[in-house]
Amino acid sequence: MFFEDRKIVVTGAAGFIGSNLVDRLLELGAEVIGVDNLFNGRLENLAQASKDPSFTFYKVDIRDFNFLLKICKEIDIVYHMAAFTSVPDSVSMPRSCNDINITGTFNILECGRIYNIKAIIFASSGAVYGDTITLPMKEDMPTNPISPYGVTKLTGEKYLYQYSKNYGMNTIALRYQNVYGPRQDMSPYSGVISKWLGNLQNHKNLLIYGDGEQIRDFVYIKDVINANLKAAESQKVEGEVFNIGSDTKITINELAQSIKELWGLKNIEIEYTKPRIGDIKKGYADITKARSLLNYEPKYDIHSGLMDYINWIKSVKIKN
Repeated sequence: MFFEDRKIVVTGAAGFIGSNLVDRLLELGAEVIGVDNLFNGRLENLAQASKDPSFTFYKVDIRDFNFLLKICKEIDIVYHMAAFTSVPDSVSMPRSCNDINITGTFNILECGRIYNIKAIIFASSGAVYGDTITLPMKEDMPTNPISPYGVTKLTGEKYLYQYSKNYGMNTIALRYQNVYGPRQDMSPYSGVISKWLGNLQNHKNLLIYGDGEQIRDFVYIKDVINANLKAAESQKVEGEVFNIGSDTKITINELAQSIKELWGLKNIEIEYTKPRIGDIKKGYADITKARSLLNYEPKYDIHSGLMDYINWIKSVKIKN
């Protein structure tokens, strides 16, 4: 198997996507080093991984270059998931977003250059496109991010491309659409699906920013993890970027109705407030390139993904 005995670093390991990736890599026989400053990540997300002797965790910030140099020696693959992830917060705190996302990514690339790491997989975002009138979004379209978060992710992609061309490194950027699933934070500042499911648990109404006719592409966490595995396994994709989505689209209004029905609380109300700065109006991805070059195929549509997520939430609630 490809990942068996591979030495892999996952940054943002205690976060939503990172912790799910860590678990899967360990299942496949990899030796995994997890890195997280625990500012947003939670150690409880690594409860399962911590029982595995093939997992080591370091509480460290990706801006600490000297520490990264110590742990990246003799590493085969780095999955760079750590980031300042909130679009609204990036608008109010652009300096922090820039510092974490750009400096952190540069540090990872420098470790890759110095140690000749075989592959660096970067968690980018559909936010790099901005508000485009051409849909679905394709990788060769012009990019015009409208938030500091989107700008930093695009900058990260440009750095990856330069390191691939200048130093012959195998760097791959995955432009995630709106990811949701187990371990995503349910706070008011999280992704809309997890935030709403948190509201439903507490019998609170669902809040929509704007008119609810925004179009989104929600991709389930299990498909995103599979895309990351495919990226490391694939050949001759150095320096490339790939859209990672569900191949479906839905409006926020439709999503709210679906979540209410699947949860079983139809008496919950939907409330509306003014749009948020930095939020795009429409966005969904063309995944033809990922299908062709990565052999990526999403297995979850919005209904099956929501059902899997809701079942997980209820099972965890019962255990607790």
